[in-house]
Amino acid sequence: MNQLYLSLQKADLMFKRYTEQGEVDYILLETNKNGTTEVDVNTFETLFRGVEDKPTYKALSGSHTFKLGDTEYNMTAEEMGYQKYFDQWNEQGLFIF
Repeated sequence: MNQLYLSLQKADLMFKRYTEQGEVDYILLETNKNGTTEVDVNTFETLFRGVEDKPTYKALSGSHTFKLGDTEYNMTAEEMGYQKYFDQWNEQGLFIF
């Protein structure tokens, strides 16, 4: 995922926030009149672990299997609500690495 994170950093879509757990990295997904939508990197990596070695647009847009607690899920990026962000990143050329 490092290549994707570098692209996101260059586009000012990554930031750090200090929490009770210490410094946490976040990905800014969108900003609107109601505020921002972001995801912490640990959650992102849990959801998309299967493509961490090659986080291309096509790979991220596919189906993903992940485990939350004792339950295993299989969902597409669209079902998880991430596809629109991947589409935006693709349009911005952030997957060129």
